[in-house]
Amino acid sequence: MKKTLAYEIRRNLLPLAIFSAVAVCIAAVYAFTAPLSNGAGRMRDSCIGVFAAILCVLCTVVPVMQFSYRMKQRSADLWYSLPVTRKRLMFVKILGGLVLVFVPYTLAYWLGVACVAMQEDGFVFVYYLSFWALSLPLGVGLFGACSFIFTRANTVGDGIVFLLLLSCVLPLAVMVLCSPLRFSLGWDPELPEYLNYYHSYDVAPLFFPHAPIGYFAGLFDTLACAQTPGEFAMFSLWFIIPVALLEGVGGYVGLFVCADRDRAENAGQVSDSWFGYRVLIPAYIVLLLGAAEVLFMDEIIVYVIMALIGAALYFAYRRSFRVKRADIICYLAAVAAGIVLAVVLHYCT
Repeated sequence: MKKTLAYEIRRNLLPLAIFSAVAVCIAAVYAFTAPLSNGAGRMRDSCIGVFAAILCVLCTVVPVMQFSYRMKQRSADLWYSLPVTRKRLMFVKILGGLVLVFVPYTLAYWLGVACVAMQEDGFVFVYYLSFWALSLPLGVGLFGACSFIFTRANTVGDGIVFLLLLSCVLPLAVMVLCSPLRFSLGWDPELPEYLNYYHSYDVAPLFFPHAPIGYFAGLFDTLACAQTPGEFAMFSLWFIIPVALLEGVGGYVGLFVCADRDRAENAGQVSDSWFGYRVLIPAYIVLLLGAAEVLFMDEIIVYVIMALIGAALYFAYRRSFRVKRADIICYLAAVAAGIVLAVVLHYCT
């Protein structure tokens, strides 16, 4: 295992240098060009947001690079023929990926903080250290979630689509299913009534996989600028913390549980995972049909278009116009469930 890990580190030296150079350049350029203050001593932008964006991009891109070997027959046979177990190979790949994420991120982060400190001294710099320390476990969790989602596919293209669709399905479900609901964090008589309430549209973004890093970045950006966070920023932590724990623990458990079940002969084949098209296509059909009136318009043509798109997705999934009987049943059931959901939401809102 030590030799495998040493080989993995040597193999990643060039990507590590490239990622580090790009991340450092982005952080430095942004820090020197962003409007850090309003010129009257009030801090506006601590640059924590762009540092968090760099971490999110690395946690999404690196899993694609690290686990793309599983998508080609020759490379899968090569890696699986090594004298290490599948779980140890997975552990080595995860360690190599985390190095590729956190070395460039840390270099970019602290160089960016140094660039900010050279220009402005009005920031509360202790919050830069606090956010960096908190971003490490959040980044580890996001990397695990993205790695698990990507590895459920059998081709690189399918893996990227899985990353997109699985990232959006939970926020879309929250937005659609909770659309009739409103909640209040308190009442301010000086504000109009509609500003005292929050809707599902406000809560849904909290359920994106990248949301924990993004929302904590916004919170610490406010603190670093010596400002007081709003009520919604504090309330959102009740959603963000469970999402971060669930995605991190679930991602790594899934990676190691499925490590011994993956087969080299699946490389390049139809991605038939339960975490992929098999569940995502009917789920999106139901949700988009249910949300058609809210997101688009209450016209028959919209429902017809949504149903046709769902059928096209099944053809793309199977890579053929010949679909299985189970696909037809799932498609018809999803269309019917989507129409029922649309009717229920219409009378509830």
